[in-house]
Amino acid sequence: MKRVLLLFFFLFAAPVFASEVETVLMVSIDALHPAALGEKTSPTLDRLMRSGRFTLQGQSVTPPQTLIAHTAMMTGLTPEQSGKQDNDWKPGQVQVARETLFDFAKQRGFRTAYFYAKPKLGYLISAAVDEHALARDDGIDRARTFFGKPGRRFVFLHISGLEDEGADAGWLSEDYLDELTYIDTMLAPLLDDVAKRGRYLVLVTSDHAGHERQHGTLHPEDFKLPLIIAASQSLPPLAPGVFNITELKQLLQKTLDATER
Repeated sequence: MKRVLLLFFFLFAAPVFASEVETVLMVSIDALHPAALGEKTSPTLDRLMRSGRFTLQGQSVTPPQTLIAHTAMMTGLTPEQSGKQDNDWKPGQVQVARETLFDFAKQRGFRTAYFYAKPKLGYLISAAVDEHALARDDGIDRARTFFGKPGRRFVFLHISGLEDEGADAGWLSEDYLDELTYIDTMLAPLLDDVAKRGRYLVLVTSDHAGHERQHGTLHPEDFKLPLIIAASQSLPPLAPGVFNITELKQLLQKTLDATER
């Protein structure tokens, strides 16, 4: 009888464990305008778009500024709901008190890491973050090291650089597009690492865009952002219409639920 029960357990329990997503990588490319994406400027991201799901109709919050937008992205709350309506934070000040994507990841059994390129984004560190670092230049390397260890792992990686080129040369300028190509090239080995870990889910988005040499204003171009989702398994279609940055937390939950069935 015991042997029969053990056989029953392995036959029916094994598929459940096999269906778990081992790796989640979320990348926020600061100041990425969706119109910049393409086969020539960002071949790595273009392949992700073609293999998964994407929309170029993403929308940031008001005002479309880095810390405000990332707080909305992480918490799923508007600035009014979260209380984070300013774009400033310094070490030693109060950090986020709302549940974030990291709490969700911990609840799903992931070990979590957060690598960010701007000091103000330290606001989003909480007890649910197992490893974190201000990583202006080595965020991708840190993520690769984190993924080099066993177990279910979740990384939120923030990449900066485009906003500087946008402010200096203009959004969608040659210099801006060159910077995107550099970022795209650097992401390629990280995405290869993710794919080698087994079942995975990758989401790439941004906090805001810009226009001419400005950003963070109420100009319509400043609110634009892309969303790319790719996985080792089939994905449910994205809902039609405009994607709001506050929907990212809920979208991650729904996508994981769908891909782990």
